[in-house]
Amino acid sequence: MAESNADDTYVLNRDFTASTRLNCQHYMWQQEIRFTLHLSIPEPASGAAIADVAAGTGVWLIEVAKQYPLVDCLGLDISTTQSPPKAWLPSNIDFKIWDFTEKPPADLCGRFDVVHIRLIGIIFDHEPIKVIQNIATLLKPGGYLQWEEMDLNQTVIATAGDAVKADAIVRMDAIMKTHGERIWVPKIADLLNSNGFQGTIRYDIQPDMSLLKFHTDMHVLAWAEIIATLPECSEKREQLSALIAEVKEEAKKGVGHAAAKLIFVAQRERTPVEHS
Repeated sequence: MAESNADDTYVLNRDFTASTRLNCQHYMWQQEIRFTLHLSIPEPASGAAIADVAAGTGVWLIEVAKQYPLVDCLGLDISTTQSPPKAWLPSNIDFKIWDFTEKPPADLCGRFDVVHIRLIGIIFDHEPIKVIQNIATLLKPGGYLQWEEMDLNQTVIATAGDAVKADAIVRMDAIMKTHGERIWVPKIADLLNSNGFQGTIRYDIQPDMSLLKFHTDMHVLAWAEIIATLPECSEKREQLSALIAEVKEEAKKGVGHAAAKLIFVAQRERTPVEHS
């Protein structure tokens, strides 16, 4: 049965449209990065355990569970309302409520060989040190973290011709750089290496321009979700609602928006540092 933490403060939606967007976003993401687990992470052995933090619909974890049927896969999120019923899942996968801003329960500490997390940059307007420390606690000493984010400092705005205007998307891009992706995201490697991890490597993956239309569709849907969460009748919501209408018209005429992907792979220190 789907459940949700009473303190769920997710800034996007959890309805059918949002779940569809997340699932489409996953397959778009996989088209560009071409892996579930980065090749620098040793292939999980039989009996290993993988956690997907902020699992959402569970689409990434389901793919991993089928790829590694002898590995224990657990999805962790503040809400399981978007994940499938257990009866529909591979036998080696389960979901559990956990708020990653809180310390993990004892049965999760030091349990996992690999932890995966994707696209939490929109949630924090500050460096999420406690979250990093909590994620480190999930891992066995020497276990691996794979963290994936968009880098809105590396965006692409393109038009299908010189006569096509991109004024609205340029304005929306500037607004979302302050509202969405946080300035700490490109610093994730340093944050990890200072908080229980070692040897963090960053990989930058630029957008595939043949997929630009599909990236744009996903971004427009996400922007509309963010706007819908703003207080009704507020001046900001009214202004952004008018702007998103202009963005949609530009997109129909051939304006595209995409962002680079950042992949961070890190290993938990074998002698973990205790954090209060």
